[in-house]
Amino acid sequence: MTNTPADKPPMFNRRNLFGATAAGLAASSLAACATSGSDGDTEEVTVGEDAENPFGVDPKAPLDVVVFDGGFGNEYALAHQEMYKRAFPDAEITHLATQSIGTTQTTRFAEGKPADVIDNSGADQLPMDSLVSDGELAELTPLLDAPSYDDPDVTVRDTLRKGVLEAGTFNGEVYALNYVFNAWTIWYDAKLFREQNWTPPTTWDEMIALCPTIQAAGIAPWTYAGQHPVYLYDMFLMLAGRHGGVQVLKDIDDLKPGAWSHESVLLAAEAMHSLGASGFLLEGSAGIDHIQSQTAFNNNEAAFLPCGSWLPNEQRAIAPADFEYAPMGVPYLEGSVQPGLISAGGDEPFVVPKNAANLAGAYEYLRIMLSQEGSQIFADAVQAATVVAGVELDNPAAKMTDALVSNPDDMFQPQLRYWYAETINLEIRPALGQLINAETTPEEFITRMQTVADETAADDSIVKFTHDD
Repeated sequence: MTNTPADKPPMFNRRNLFGATAAGLAASSLAACATSGSDGDTEEVTVGEDAENPFGVDPKAPLDVVVFDGGFGNEYALAHQEMYKRAFPDAEITHLATQSIGTTQTTRFAEGKPADVIDNSGADQLPMDSLVSDGELAELTPLLDAPSYDDPDVTVRDTLRKGVLEAGTFNGEVYALNYVFNAWTIWYDAKLFREQNWTPPTTWDEMIALCPTIQAAGIAPWTYAGQHPVYLYDMFLMLAGRHGGVQVLKDIDDLKPGAWSHESVLLAAEAMHSLGASGFLLEGSAGIDHIQSQTAFNNNEAAFLPCGSWLPNEQRAIAPADFEYAPMGVPYLEGSVQPGLISAGGDEPFVVPKNAANLAGAYEYLRIMLSQEGSQIFADAVQAATVVAGVELDNPAAKMTDALVSNPDDMFQPQLRYWYAETINLEIRPALGQLINAETTPEEFITRMQTVADETAADDSIVKFTHDD
């Protein structure tokens, strides 16, 4: 799939890549200033009095932008760059659209000459935990505290939807602007369900009861991107979080002792295991990629598909014209205490390297992206919402997704795979694939995950992150 890391992302750790010792978090509070330039030649950037150019952008300075060319494409980025050129017509913009973020950018970081703005997404994503702990990223408080593009009396921070900054926050400091308001849901074809007179299930028991009926129609109940089992990550954790409450998930993120042994986590593991054990998976799902699983879903070979809210846009050139994308929350287990919990918030992380040659321009580019015009451009181009409040959507699937996330108190994004990209993240991917295919028992899965969590917690060389509350 285009918006998630691969099962084995490239190692990006200063200890291995740059031959130096990891320095821990470079997370000093910047308030309204930041530094720019290569080592030994830093330049301070502050929020000034000019609301139209609060960072003091040099109008002739070039800007280097790297965009992930995945489920959202890159047309919106070209439009944002046209907005930048309107403000700074003499600025030359270098634009790279690629699905190989790590491959193309690792060497530039190592040489101290990174791009100015990077959409750090996709299968070749650079691990955020390493970027942060190695001090490679600029902190984004200057951007958030600057006047918004549309109203100098309103800060950029105050234009954002509630809860969208958490995904880019590491120990209280914001290092990534997650631009897309994404929700991980279970997708189904509303037209198929209507024709078959099937009711979309709300509970796990209802879903399990429906599966034989789906099979009787010659359709597999479930499929997923077997080559990228990270697609199961939010589904599994929402099962556990809906049953036991969001604190269950926070304890897992925070590496609390015994967090994986919580009753709700075991019940979630048993539920996932049951899909494979009961023969409810499309045959061959374990070996297919995101495009193959999504195509099978579009062909009504499977009724349910776990994926993010970019799915309709990514498949619009492939899906049948009458296919009706409809999202639903993960069916909740009996006894769930927070059945509305959903993995939603900021996604598609844009970062500004600390050594960006044009740090002021990078902040200004992001400020343009967060304008009403910039956000509406994105919404119109890909039929998905940005993190900016007030963007209008006219796509039915996008509107339904928005309805699922109407209660901010039920939104939570598990951070495990971002905070510990090279340890727990690498373990949970294959473990989830083996679990859903009933190749391992729920108890073995829990033991495996608790072991790697404990090892991570005990490793003093790994920077630890926690939720503020």
